[in-house]
Amino acid sequence: TAPPNIILFMTDDQDVTAHSLDYMPRLKKLFRQEGMEFLNFYVPTGLCCPSRATILRGQFCHNTKIFDNGDLTNATYQSGAWNKFVDEGLEEETIATMLQNVGYETALVGKYLNGYMGPNAAAHVPPGFDHWMAMLRLYFYGPVFSENGVKVELNSTVYQTDFIRDWVIDFLTTKRDKTKPFFLMVTPFAPHTPATPAKRHENMFEDATFPRFDSFNPSDDIQRHRPAWIKDLPPLTQEQIDSMDKFYRNRLRSLQAIDEALESIVATLREQSLEDNTYFFYTADNGQHFGDYRVPAGKRQAYETDVLVPFLARGPGVKAGVRSTQVVQSVDLAPTFLDLATRHFETKTTAVSHPLDGKSMVPLLHGEAPATPKFNQYRWAALLEMYGGSSNIGLRYKNMSAFYHNHMFPNTYQATRVVNGPGWASDTNLLYVEWCTGEQELYNMTVDPHQVRNIVASADLGMVNSLSHLLAGLGDCEGSNCYELAPHSFGGDDSLTDRRLSRSREDIKVAIRDRLPCHNPPNMSSYDISVGRKLFAANLLVPEPFHLGFPYSDGDEVPQDMVELWGNYEHYFH
Repeated sequence: TAPPNIILFMTDDQDVTAHSLDYMPRLKKLFRQEGMEFLNFYVPTGLCCPSRATILRGQFCHNTKIFDNGDLTNATYQSGAWNKFVDEGLEEETIATMLQNVGYETALVGKYLNGYMGPNAAAHVPPGFDHWMAMLRLYFYGPVFSENGVKVELNSTVYQTDFIRDWVIDFLTTKRDKTKPFFLMVTPFAPHTPATPAKRHENMFEDATFPRFDSFNPSDDIQRHRPAWIKDLPPLTQEQIDSMDKFYRNRLRSLQAIDEALESIVATLREQSLEDNTYFFYTADNGQHFGDYRVPAGKRQAYETDVLVPFLARGPGVKAGVRSTQVVQSVDLAPTFLDLATRHFETKTTAVSHPLDGKSMVPLLHGEAPATPKFNQYRWAALLEMYGGSSNIGLRYKNMSAFYHNHMFPNTYQATRVVNGPGWASDTNLLYVEWCTGEQELYNMTVDPHQVRNIVASADLGMVNSLSHLLAGLGDCEGSNCYELAPHSFGGDDSLTDRRLSRSREDIKVAIRDRLPCHNPPNMSSYDISVGRKLFAANLLVPEPFHLGFPYSDGDEVPQDMVELWGNYEHYFH
């Protein structure tokens, strides 16, 4: 059997909880009706660059060490984004190099990693990609690309998503080597802020507003049970709410060109007689919240809004119309693609030098495991993690004690989504979060799907001990230890179980603080705060309002001239 083609179509910041998929009728037909949808698909880190690094490497961010979008002022968890990805040698082995090594033709069109910009980026084509059309400037109109190492500036009338669609069609019909299977990453910027829609869609959904769940702008009584800096946030203003509604409408509008592109790509696969041997996956790098827990529009938190993302698939052996509740994560994508590419081999010849933290989803895609099991044997505990990366939340909050250069600290946590596990975890549907401050959150997702009522203080102490013990293991796991959980993770060893049950609530908090250090901002006495966020920026004339970074929140409408200005200076901060 010929190895299959693989397409990964990944949007940027697309939510599930705010129902963005319901506004995409072509996706509904092509993927929800003709393909398979996974209802419990989680990105481990709800932020662009660490999430994309996880997908490329098949590793959690505590193993890639790509913790943020490039905030090098984070002294505890140095990030570095694309620069660090290159400097640490992570580009030398990605899903692209793995598939290229087993005979695949590989391509990327769209966004790569945050920080891939500046004077030296255009000439850089990562190992493993035969075709490279990666964005250097993420403008929705007139984007700038690196085409196989050559900078290409498009006319200001060219809409980014349409260009990407046309490039894919050209690849499928003309560019590709028709003697090889292909792996194609399609990564448009929509619906990320500023979510500029195509002009043909800019008047749609005039009455749409983001959903107001019970987690939206909650009362003081509810808010005080939140952790760290979140509990101190003031109520949202009407101006903020109106801005988020406008942002939400533009997100829906920007997704219409995505929806049209999906239809065009599937039509081209059919015309080229490729459909029957092509797996087509649709997902996002992270989600988006809208005023939940008083946090303005953004991501980075462990809540469903930020880490539960779309994941749909169509292809050979994938049953139409199936909606699976199996727990899967983006760390599983690389092992899945590798499995699809090599399962026709008589012997597995692919050597991967680093441990893959995920596992192949092929048995789930092919119906070899139940779609809605009572016990999630594939995975029952998903890891969620964020290290130091905090919300770029705007100057309105500058008087809060946790405010630092447009950011809120501390925002370091580890969390786990536990769904229908063995032993103590049977018949559970939980979100458990541990913050570097020692604070904890626990939600019963069956009765509290929007994570409003934090029950950790009243929960059974044995359950909290078990969750904390499980999370401590997941938080530094590597390879198969991330999914083949040891018996004591669910109470199989009585002595360990007894020892866990004996810890007091305060002992648990102390243990959390001991193993999970908080973000440590740099020593501000070493340089003048007015010159910027990084020492090397001291002699650069970075114009206001960008001398301290990006002064807008994710939901703000940013003027086009400010977007262009930021595009010229962003690499100074990343």
